[in-house]
Amino acid sequence: MATLQNIRNKAGLLVAVVIGLALFAFILGDMMGGGSSRGGNNVAEIAGKSIEARDYMNREQNLREFYEMNAGGQGLDEELERQIQQETWRRLVRETIMESSYTSLGINVSPDELKTMVTGDQSMGMAANPSLSQPHPIIRQMFSNPETGQLNRAVMTNYFTALDNPQFAQEKKRWLFIENEIVSEKMNEKYFSLVRKGFQPSSLDLKDYATESAKSADFAYISRPFSEISDEEITFTETDHKNYYKTHKERYKQQASRTFQYVVFEVEPSENDVESARYWTSQVYPEFTRTPGNEVPRYVNGTSDEPFDVRYYTLEELPELIRDSVTNASTDKVMGPYRDQETFKLTRVQDVQMRPDSVRVRHILLSYQAYGGDRQLITNLADSLLQVINKGGNFNQIALEYSADESNRAIGGDLGWFKEGFMVSEFNDACFENKTGDLVTSETQFGTHIIKIESQSRAVEKMQIATIVRNIYAGDETNQDYYNRAVKFRGKATNMEKFTEQAREFGLDPRFAPNITKDQESIPGIDEPKSITKWAFSAELNSVSNIFSMSNEKYIVAVLTEAREDGYAKLESVQAEITLAVKKEKKAEAITNKLNEQLAGVTDLNQFGTANSLNVGEATQVKFANTYVSGIGLEPYIVGAAMYLPVDQISKPMTGESGVFVVSINNRAEPEAAASETEALRSRLKYTLESRSNYEAYNALLDAAEVEDNRLEVFYN
Repeated sequence: MATLQNIRNKAGLLVAVVIGLALFAFILGDMMGGGSSRGGNNVAEIAGKSIEARDYMNREQNLREFYEMNAGGQGLDEELERQIQQETWRRLVRETIMESSYTSLGINVSPDELKTMVTGDQSMGMAANPSLSQPHPIIRQMFSNPETGQLNRAVMTNYFTALDNPQFAQEKKRWLFIENEIVSEKMNEKYFSLVRKGFQPSSLDLKDYATESAKSADFAYISRPFSEISDEEITFTETDHKNYYKTHKERYKQQASRTFQYVVFEVEPSENDVESARYWTSQVYPEFTRTPGNEVPRYVNGTSDEPFDVRYYTLEELPELIRDSVTNASTDKVMGPYRDQETFKLTRVQDVQMRPDSVRVRHILLSYQAYGGDRQLITNLADSLLQVINKGGNFNQIALEYSADESNRAIGGDLGWFKEGFMVSEFNDACFENKTGDLVTSETQFGTHIIKIESQSRAVEKMQIATIVRNIYAGDETNQDYYNRAVKFRGKATNMEKFTEQAREFGLDPRFAPNITKDQESIPGIDEPKSITKWAFSAELNSVSNIFSMSNEKYIVAVLTEAREDGYAKLESVQAEITLAVKKEKKAEAITNKLNEQLAGVTDLNQFGTANSLNVGEATQVKFANTYVSGIGLEPYIVGAAMYLPVDQISKPMTGESGVFVVSINNRAEPEAAASETEALRSRLKYTLESRSNYEAYNALLDAAEVEDNRLEVFYN
């Protein structure tokens, strides 16, 4: 059973990390842009195929169950739930896109091929393909000895045999998930292997690559920045804007997005709410004082906004606010009510003990998951192991065999030194309330722990403090007041102009949410963005939203200021950007005309610079592969030109990133690659091409699929 748990833990970690991240990393980027919605019950339209919401939800549930199985039955937190939702979408898109490619190319994984991947084909060890003699890396890791790294085929065989037992139905479900991941990876590998073979460099590619890699140039240059021409010195028309937009239209391709402003009415407790919390605490004081010591934990848990704190603290570890009050205080003396930030509190000393400040222990975890939640079975096993250890059994070896704690089982369950409060309370108390050398058990939410106390520090006086906490929170009346303010604001803010006017009148600073996409998971300042995002994609420009009520006591009102659709941005929406570009062109044209006049008949750039009080710069050992030049900055066009311009001639004026340049090539080195370097260059070029192939090939498939993401409409009504 312990072996089975070890296999489970290894499998869960590897599938989640290796397959979920590494094997598919090239497509897990932020590139799942949504399109226009068709509504209905289809969560997506991918490559012309409609995906029903039910299919999507089944996929999400399957992935969630796999994560839950590997979490030992523990609940999944909000962040992991969000990741599961996003991963479900990525998998859906990837699998739908790749499915048609696999079919059209006849790519599949046969039963025999799968068997070889799972168990390995030992007969291939001495044959042409020894890699097939070993199972898939995930399988090897699952069934390998952590100390030697050797595959234990006997354990592997027993595992697969056990899967046919109905007792291990859940484990079989987990295995089928892993098996599906291995098959998907193999299909993926076959497809992109074909793609990579089409990216092999030709002899001409290699020759050009070798030449460009080795080529370098030294040149003198004069730079005239755009800033030397003022805006008043140039003129341009609407036709110039249109021509520039038409010529550079691909620069303005965009994904559907929305931009909006919003104001937040953040509910804060009133003075009445503060007084109400203080009064409540004072009313509890007499009963808390009368509560017998053994009843205090139960009373605190049933009364306080925070549970009873079982930890023991040294005086120095206690909050400074109560440190003096609890010193030498009796266990029936109650301090308070006193205010601590946004709470009122009552405090009494519950217990005083001499306890070690820190301990070092080893443990063996018998997890509930490994034994199907059978507590009696675990208790019996723990008793048996305790007897073995008490009779001289090797604790380290037993931990290696039975412990479910993968983080330390290989080192005999050694947890090292830790202070009080570092572990869960049941485990903590077992370690700090017993003595060095004791062998004890403890029950926690993880299972049964067999604990060996290796060492303890010197005992010091510690106190357990019982505290009644009353949070100061906004009451219904306060909440209603803020909501009424939001209603009043919304009633007058009927468009963008009045929204701004009302924000000023209410003393609110509008916040901006720029270029929000349909699938965007977070918006700064908005914890639950989906409902607002859906509104933004269905609202008219300059319209004001209804009031959004957030769970964290906020009311939000927004106004839509910009709407971008899939395709090309409209000219007017990029007018400001194009104006800057056209100005740059006009200034470059003016500088170029001036330089052409000045350069007529000039044959020496240095003399020209001296005659016109212009600084002549020198750039040395500039390479084609590096477009950054000291003294100039990033100038790819100028560097590229320097590789081909005639030597000892003054160039025509050239427009760069920061201004207009005139260069004169002093020297250019074009060494031929040595025969000994040719193969290394070929390998480097091949690697460069292949490293791009997966990403670019998938992106091409993704673009062709025209993915429509309707999750917002389907799941956020």
